[in-house]
Amino acid sequence: MAELKLPYFNVVKNLAAREATIYIYGVIGGIDWDTYEEINTAAKFADEFKEVEKDADVIHVRVNSPGGYVFEGLAIYNVLFASEKYIHTYNDGICASMAALILLAGDEIHAFSNSLLMIHNSSSGFYGNKKEVEEQLQASEKIDKALGTAIEARLGITAEEVAETYLNYKDNWFTSDEAKESGFYDTIIQKKKAQVPSDAVNMSPKQLFEKYAAMSFTIPTKNTKPKNKMSKPNSFPNLEATLGLKAPLAVNDNGSYLNEDQKNTIERSLSASATALKNAQDAKATAEAALQVEKDAHQAALTDESGKATALITALKAAATLAGVENIADDATAEAVQTALTAQIEVLNKKPGATHTATGAPEEKPNKFPYIDFNSSIYNTK
Repeated sequence: MAELKLPYFNVVKNLAAREATIYIYGVIGGIDWDTYEEINTAAKFADEFKEVEKDADVIHVRVNSPGGYVFEGLAIYNVLFASEKYIHTYNDGICASMAALILLAGDEIHAFSNSLLMIHNSSSGFYGNKKEVEEQLQASEKIDKALGTAIEARLGITAEEVAETYLNYKDNWFTSDEAKESGFYDTIIQKKKAQVPSDAVNMSPKQLFEKYAAMSFTIPTKNTKPKNKMSKPNSFPNLEATLGLKAPLAVNDNGSYLNEDQKNTIERSLSASATALKNAQDAKATAEAALQVEKDAHQAALTDESGKATALITALKAAATLAGVENIADDATAEAVQTALTAQIEVLNKKPGATHTATGAPEEKPNKFPYIDFNSSIYNTK
């Protein structure tokens, strides 16, 4: 019987919540010795991750891996680190070697109380002459420095401190409490068991790889929530009447649904409603514009009449003042000024004409006959 080969990562999406979960379970990178093809590559992970980013704003990356190839792991780390989405990473059991570095790419890092973390330098196999081996040793040192940048970024420490404590040519194992105290984890998840080989701490990296290759991990691939079945057609009489459907909703084993004709009916109804709404909005805008024109014209007429009224009152006040009306109030109305002026005119009409415009006592005409006393009683006919 052929051996069942599980993928080293799997994706589960929650489209409604715009979240997704990626499971990295197994060795990172490698060769399928049956086909001699590369497997578990960063290229495949990156392609899948791009698709996940389209539908998810929050991405959970759950890791349970003994590590693997440095260059594949670095590429995966950078894909996660550079993502504009919010990344949660989880140590679901063991994150060793390159898997530990991938874990550090998360914006928030979580682990279980019995998860294990292991950090060490890169391992390589060299061959060649002395000069070639020396060159490969120098390359190995640069690889370690590249790996160390992930620890520097997470813990906020220097490259020298990383080399002294974490990339010190030892397998540095951490329990969850130790890792959290050091700053690797944000939270420790309680009450769940992680899938960790019981003797993992005592295993060499090669033994860990072999152990994980033989382990079978359960990776959720289906949404276990029950399907939301719709009600039967007779539950929607109001809907059918409102939409103008000539036939009741169709039904199958999963519930009610719209057939093609009903869908087209609804789309036409929605289109007609949208057109009617647009026409109503245009008519409203036209009416509002016309109303504004009327308001502006009315206001202009009011302003013009107000100006005329002000000019009339001013003219009446001037005429009243000239006629001798006194103490005209500043806020006197046209009617009040007109009344006062009419009364003054009536008073003036009862006086000799010369007094209408006199400004003082009438001048006495010179007596052409100074020797005659016209005041004498003989000249007085009254």
